[in-house]
Amino acid sequence: MKKIFTAWLAACCMMSLCACQSADMRQVPEGTSVTEEQKQAKATAGKLQNKMSEQERNRISVGKLSLLGETEASITNDEPIVEIEWMDYDDLYALFTEQKETGVLSEEAYQEILQSLQPDTMIANNIKVDGRYYLGFAPPYQYKGGEVSGTAVITEGDCMQQDSGDVSNIAGTDREEVTFSCADFAEFSNWYRDYCNQRVISGTMSQEEADQEYADMLTVWKNVMDGTDQFPQSENFKSNWEFDAEEMLKIRDSVSEISIYDEELDTTFLIHVTLPPDFDASQTYPMFVMTDGVWRFGDHPALWNRMKNEEVEDVILVSIGYDFELDGTDNAVRAVYFCEKKDLFLDFITDNLMPYLSECYSIDFSQSGLYGHSLGGVFTHYAVCNSDLFENQPFQYYIIGSPAFWSPYFLPNEDTPPAYQSEYGYFDRNDTFNKTLYVCGGEQEDADYEEYYGENDSTLEGISHLMQRLEEHSVTTAECEIYDGSNHYAYIPDMFQEFFLKFYGKS
Repeated sequence: MKKIFTAWLAACCMMSLCACQSADMRQVPEGTSVTEEQKQAKATAGKLQNKMSEQERNRISVGKLSLLGETEASITNDEPIVEIEWMDYDDLYALFTEQKETGVLSEEAYQEILQSLQPDTMIANNIKVDGRYYLGFAPPYQYKGGEVSGTAVITEGDCMQQDSGDVSNIAGTDREEVTFSCADFAEFSNWYRDYCNQRVISGTMSQEEADQEYADMLTVWKNVMDGTDQFPQSENFKSNWEFDAEEMLKIRDSVSEISIYDEELDTTFLIHVTLPPDFDASQTYPMFVMTDGVWRFGDHPALWNRMKNEEVEDVILVSIGYDFELDGTDNAVRAVYFCEKKDLFLDFITDNLMPYLSECYSIDFSQSGLYGHSLGGVFTHYAVCNSDLFENQPFQYYIIGSPAFWSPYFLPNEDTPPAYQSEYGYFDRNDTFNKTLYVCGGEQEDADYEEYYGENDSTLEGISHLMQRLEEHSVTTAECEIYDGSNHYAYIPDMFQEFFLKFYGKS
């Protein structure tokens, strides 16, 4: 997906806060109680041993989709609702200091940013229009319609922007800088329309995306000038979840939201289960599980529509996110589960989550899959290479998306030499490999995080070396797809469509 940040926030994740979830306390989703007929179906589909403790079982909470919340109401509202989080000097100083300490920012980049900050700095962050993220130019704080000037940056396949001042600390090599100065908002609006059109011509966005961004720009800036923009709620990270609210409304009756606590990780996970159209509780279905639910839940509607149109077989879609007290977009949070405590996270999925879901639904594990991207791709690689150590075998397919083997969050948690380079000893323990691997990346993504590679492989080099090692071990069930013209994220929706058509497509 395209990411557009102010220069101040080029290195950081969106941080927004919203209202708490509510869910009824139940053990099994409504309408999915296990009958004798289903038990028989499960016997033919396979069995998993549930290793949840009594406390963990007692803390399971199942309810309807709560993510829409106020977003659902705003969709039917005549006037668009604009939410902006304004970050002051103290907020930004704390943010960038934390990023320097965790290795996200270099010392040089950190000092450059601090020098550019002023005591009265106020930066717009996490802008939403009717629950939809606005990724275009942000208005200045308390803007009332005067002069607008700045520098725009257009990069191939990815767009980043700054609404004032010089451009710095923006990743990317193939980029065009456009400096502008407008006397008032009317002149800026005309310039912005041309700017969006130029990005369509350059291929960095579609005409539909350009039209939507321009319309959202008019709404956001007008609301700031009128003083009617709202501040997001500050109780938790609910509003960080990225999805198309209108598309989600169409499938909400097929979605269950399940809260599951894990003792070993001391974490509550938010699981979204999307049942296929015309779901039949007596039937057995494959289950496709995605990590990073904060982003991947947003991919459910498009795949659900494929099933509705009978282009692919019916599949139960599952995304694993964190409850709203954790920011799932924060790499420091993701690293806990994908890197530091990946063994416990894999235990949770294999011995808690999947067995529990198999008590709720009849699952064909021989066609079920697990997907992860970036740090999540690192985790999926770990998961398949350690799958032989578990009695439970819930997955046949493993998708390793753009694995960030170079990540400063990942490498410190590896042995010396890194254990991932020997597939965590899988081939020392086994003579054969019976899982199906789909390894993927974007053709142009190596430039995205070039500053972090050092002496390590880039993303694409890491993929290439992984495929070479698998070939050396005579693995014939692994394939690799590098998506033309894509960066680190942009290919994901197309990849899902292609994977489902290939592995679940109707002949």
